[in-house]
Formats: sequence, C-alpha cells, structure tokens
Amino acid sequence: MFLVWGLLRFRCIVSSFQTILIVDDDELLAGMLAEVLREDGYQVSTARNGLHGYSIYPKHQAEIVLADIEMPGLDGFEMMRCIRDINPSVRTIYMSGAPGQHRRILITEVQKFGATVLRKPFDTLDLLRVLSPVANEKAVQGLPKYERDQRKPIWKQAV
Repeated sequence: MFLVWGLLRFRCIVSSFQTILIVDDDELLAGMLAEVLREDGYQVSTARNGLHGYSIYPKHQAEIVLADIEMPGLDGFEMMRCIRDINPSVRTIYMSGAPGQHRRILITEVQKFGATVLRKPFDTLDLLRVLSPVANEKAVQGLPKYERDQRKPIWKQAV
C-alpha cells in the first residue's frame, strides 16, 4: 500500500510540470515536435511565431518554452523577455541552426536563467534528454527537503 501511495505521489509531482509551449515559425517542425512530446506524456501547445507565443502564454502558462531564436516579429529572446514578465521561473530551451551567431546572448541566458540550447537539426532523443533534467529538477523541488538533499546536482551544457 505504501508503495502505491508513493508512486501516485510521484506521478502527481511529475505530471504537474509537464506543460510545454513550442514556438517556431516552421509549423511542420513544431507539429512534429508536439506529436513526439505528446506521445511521451507532455501537455503541448504550439505557436507559429514569437508574437503568437507571447499572446497565448497567459492562457497556457507552460512550465517549459521550447523556442526558435530567429522568427519574424518577436524573436525567441524578445518573446522570452516578455514571457518572463508573466512568469519569471519559466524554463527555456532555445533551438537554432546557428547558435554561434547568438553566442553572447545565449551565454547570458544560460547563466542568468538556466536556459538550454539545442542545435538544429536535432533528433527527438536529444530533445527528450534535454527535457529530462528539466523535468527531474521540477520533481526534486516537490520532494521533502531530506529526499531532495540526497540527490546529485544536474548540470546543463549549452551548445
């Protein structure tokens, strides 16, 4: 009985943070990523550009934003600045085919906000690996302090 209660408690903790907003002007890519993430148990919303992502964020309040950097209107960085006004603790995973062009800003994003970077093209396993530490970190925050202290830190690297 205790084991069942523990599993149910863990499931509640894990399911409470699995909301993702995917923002990419490549609607085909956004749709494919959404399908993969839904199959993996995430609740996913998509937006077609930065302005659209910012405008739907208040309704969805996603814990994780998976954002392309270069988009028409608001780019990924501008969109995240606006979204952080609504939710300063939102987690960000940036996607870019040329992250080197944005190196200075990305370093600041990683250091200041704990952002992660995926270099396009990437496969779904790369995305799931990046999401897993984010999910595990949220689950650990929901644990009692004595359980939290026994876990090893999770390190993130930017591309």
